[in-house]
Amino acid sequence: EIAAMPPRAKKITDAFKAQKASAVAAHGNAKAQVVTIANDDDDDTKLEEDLHELKTFDLTMKYGPCIGLTRLERFDRAEAHGLSPPKKVLEIIHRRGDDAKWTECLWHGTRIT
Repeated sequence: EIAAMPPRAKKITDAFKAQKASAVAAHGNAKAQVVTIANDDDDDTKLEEDLHELKTFDLTMKYGPCIGLTRLERFDRAEAHGLSPPKKVLEIIHRRGDDAKWTECLWHGTRIT
């Protein structure tokens, strides 16, 4: 009588559909396409992380009110008062540029009635 074989350990590669070499060749450089897709996902994730970080900064009252100030002005004011705002906020503001989405507080453009 033959003993049953133990179940095979799962590998990370088991989650991906196997492709024949001819199918990969037909689609060009498959590695380059996968890397491009991964980079797009990384960019989207980084964008969301950056926005979350800035919104958290806006909503943290420890650094003072944010209405009427740019994020950079608020950061500088908080730093001048010894409140130690997160350096990541300053890095994001400088890296993302002059778009209001990145420089203005969460409430910028909101009418209060």
